[in-house]
Amino acid sequence: MSDDELGITILDVGHGNSALIHDGPLCAVVDAAPPVTLKEELERRGITRIEHLVLSHSDEDHVGGSPTLLLDDAHTVGTVWLNPDWGKDTVIWRRVLAAVKTRKRHGGLDRQQMITTESGAELRCGRAHLEVVHPDVTMVGGGDAVRPDEHGPLDSNSMSVVIRVHLDGQPVALLAADVDAAGLGHIIDSKQDLTAPVLVFPHHGGLPGNSHAPREFARSLTELVAPSLVVFSSGSRLRPRNPNSEIMAGVRSAAPTAHIACTQLSVHCHDRDLQVSDHHLADRPAYGRARGRCCAGTIAVTAVNGVLHFDPPLENHRDFVLSLVPVGSPLCRAVLPLPRQRSSTAVASAPG
Repeated sequence: MSDDELGITILDVGHGNSALIHDGPLCAVVDAAPPVTLKEELERRGITRIEHLVLSHSDEDHVGGSPTLLLDDAHTVGTVWLNPDWGKDTVIWRRVLAAVKTRKRHGGLDRQQMITTESGAELRCGRAHLEVVHPDVTMVGGGDAVRPDEHGPLDSNSMSVVIRVHLDGQPVALLAADVDAAGLGHIIDSKQDLTAPVLVFPHHGGLPGNSHAPREFARSLTELVAPSLVVFSSGSRLRPRNPNSEIMAGVRSAAPTAHIACTQLSVHCHDRDLQVSDHHLADRPAYGRARGRCCAGTIAVTAVNGVLHFDPPLENHRDFVLSLVPVGSPLCRAVLPLPRQRSSTAVASAPG
């Protein structure tokens, strides 16, 4: 691991989300799921300060690990970026807010701030920039949950913070949290550029809220991002049938040559009672490794002189999927090419 490594690590946390954006020792975290994968990766990298901790919304599978992270004296935190998420008054969200208050009072946290698209210029971490794509200030301050608007009822998922990660000036990944069809409608109205080589698909590949057209939702989002790699951060137990087949069909129709990778195996692909080898995985913490449930596991994307490198190499993941004896038919198995080269950012599949 280079001291000046620039990249994003999409962590295998089972059914949940957590990503680490890093430029050498500088780092930002987007979401902190309950498993210890994030803590293990921070320790592996020797990181003791988190410049930005972005919490996309109040769901436990996105923020359940943040109270422990905030109260851990092994780390200091610059800014915690909070989505007020007026749609839910949950036990875990109250714990998050209590941890923020405690850490601020006793030291170790510089400040907390509400996050909107207007906050985006401030989220920088060395050569990495976290562009806030959603929500805007009118949505954050808009009032009661499930209020209808032109895109349908808005709830907690509609308000999820969506981040476009740039490395050394180039867009690399779109982290879509749990944004649903109503939230996507607002993003489309804003006419923002969403293109990125990597898409971490929202809601772990589950159905997009109140939408009755999941295939169209997936197709529309994937067309806007035009990814070479689509990642489903999903677990093998809580939602074993993610990604949904209609979602996958929409992704495939919009990006037929994209490489698709789930962090853990779905029952679409493999008998959940059969463990699989971890020989194809990156040498990084992955929640499903000990249980023999990893598909791609933790995925690291590093930028070197404008070229993206993937760890594990995508051909390793492709060969692993092709070697499976499926229960049914793996939804990603129809086409498993390596990513095409992009004009703005070249792509390589060697480890970073």
